[in-house]
Amino acid sequence: MAAVLRRRTPAQRQDIVARGCAGEDPLCERTLDAFCALLGGFAGNVALTLGARGGVYIGGGIVPRLGDYFFASRFRERFEAKGRFRSYLEAIPTALITDTLVALTGAAVAIEQATA
Repeated sequence: MAAVLRRRTPAQRQDIVARGCAGEDPLCERTLDAFCALLGGFAGNVALTLGARGGVYIGGGIVPRLGDYFFASRFRERFEAKGRFRSYLEAIPTALITDTLVALTGAAVAIEQATA
């Protein structure tokens, strides 16, 4: 699969999200499914490692573009699939950051506070 993705142009790679979410391409769908499941497993590990309680916030370039596909994916299932820690993880909310400028806004506030 990786070889197939490398041969695609940048525009075609960006199209993976759109085609996968629309159900137009089985390879794109499997790619998005694997991505969401892996992200859920990783996020659950991070929540356990850091002792999260107030929530795990997901942002970035890909996930906000997934829309409803993300919420219907295996993300949450894999997030909670940690054996005896399942009940701990079930209580931790996960949220999707959709503001595309949130990182820049945060950096601007940090600079403003450091120079004040």
